[in-house]
Amino acid sequence: MNIAELDQALASHELFSNIENMHATFQWVRRNDPLHWTDAPDHPPFWAVTKHADVIEVGKHPDVFVAEPKTFLLNDEESRIRAEETAATGGKMVRTMIHMDGTDHRKYRGLTQAWFMPASIKRLDAVIRERASDLVTQMLERDGRCDFYNDIAVWYPLRIIMGLLNVPESDHAYLLHLTQQFLAPKDETLRREGSEGQGKGAVAKEYFAYFGKLLADRRSRPQTEDLDSSIAHAQVDGQPLGLMEAVSYYVILATAGHDTTSSSMGSGLYYLLRNPAEQERLRAGPELMPTAVEEMFRFASPVKHFVRTATQDFELRGKTIRAGQELALMYHSANFDEEVFEDPLRFKLDRSPNRQIAFGYGVHACLGQNLARASMRAFFSELLARTEWLELDGEPNFISTNQVGGLKTLPVRYASARMAA
Repeated sequence: MNIAELDQALASHELFSNIENMHATFQWVRRNDPLHWTDAPDHPPFWAVTKHADVIEVGKHPDVFVAEPKTFLLNDEESRIRAEETAATGGKMVRTMIHMDGTDHRKYRGLTQAWFMPASIKRLDAVIRERASDLVTQMLERDGRCDFYNDIAVWYPLRIIMGLLNVPESDHAYLLHLTQQFLAPKDETLRREGSEGQGKGAVAKEYFAYFGKLLADRRSRPQTEDLDSSIAHAQVDGQPLGLMEAVSYYVILATAGHDTTSSSMGSGLYYLLRNPAEQERLRAGPELMPTAVEEMFRFASPVKHFVRTATQDFELRGKTIRAGQELALMYHSANFDEEVFEDPLRFKLDRSPNRQIAFGYGVHACLGQNLARASMRAFFSELLARTEWLELDGEPNFISTNQVGGLKTLPVRYASARMAA
C-alpha cells in the first residue's frame, strides 16, 4: 500500500463513508504497522493506534495521554481557525467532560453519573419502552417503506435525552440539525456551509446561544430533581458551574447523548438486513437481545476516534511516543482486531466473549452507555416483535466523518406481523 495514500486516508473523513475500503485499510495497518506514524499533507502528524490492546493500554494511562488540548483530529486550517477563535474569546467555546482530564474530569463526570447508573436507567424503563413503541407504531403506519435512519433512528434516542432535559419537542428538529452539522463537519450534505473549520464554529455558537437561554431559565427557578435543573444548580468545589462549563454540559448530553445511539441503531438494523438468517434467529430467540446489541455496537463503533496527547515519552509496541505527540485512538479498527475477535467481519448475534470498546475504555468511557444499551434492547425487541420481515429497499449511504456517525440513509421495506397475518 502506498504510504502517502495511507496517511491521507487515515487523516480523512472520507475513509468512513466506504465501509469495505475502511475495513481493508485498517486490516492492512493492523497487520503491517499497527502503531503507524501518520504524516498526511496539511495535517499535524499523529500516531494511528489501531490495535485493541494498544487502545486499552493508552486508556490505562490517563495521566500520560490526555484529552486536552485536542479531542479530534484537525487539519492545519482548522487548527488555525481554532487558535484564532480561542484568542478572540479568551478560551475555548465548548469545554465538556471529553475535553477534561484528571480532577476536573472526575468532578464534572460525578455531577450526573448517578443519573446514568443501572438503577437509574431501570427507573426510566417505562419511558424508554413508550418511546420505542411510539416510533415503531409510526414506522408501521407508513406504506411498508421508509428511510429507517432519518425517519426513525435519529428521533428515538433524541426524544429520550431531550425529555430528560425538558427540551420542548418543537425544538427537537432544530437541535438534531445542529448535532448532525457539528459531528459531520466535512460531509457534503450535512456540514454547515462556510470556510474550512468555520462552519463547526458557527454551529457551536448556536448551541451556546440555545443552551445559554435554557441555563438562565433553569437557574431562575428553584432546583428540582430533573436532570436539566441538576446541571443548572450544580456546584464544583462549592461554586456554581461557570457559564461555559454549564452550557457545555448540556451540549455534550444533547449531542453524544443521542447521536451515538441513533448511529448504532442504524448500523444494527443494517447488519440484520445484510444477514437475514441472523435476523430470523433474533426474532425467534429474543433472549439473544443482550449479546446482539453488543455486536451491533461493535459493528457501529459510532465514535470513530479520539485524540490523546502524550505528556511524556512512552514506549508502546516497541516504539517511542514522544512528549507532545498526538495519538488517534481508532476505535472502529480496534473493534475488528483479529487477535481479539474471531472472524471479526462476521455479524454474530451470540458472540461471546465480546470485548467491544465502542464506548471507549478507562476514565473517559461513555457515561451514557447503560442508557444506550437499554434503549437499543427496548427498540429492537419492539421492532422484531411487531414485524414479520424487514429487508433493504436500496443502497444505504454512510456519513463522511471521522468523528461520530454511521449511516446517513437506510431505505427499508417491511411488513407488520398484523399485515402479514
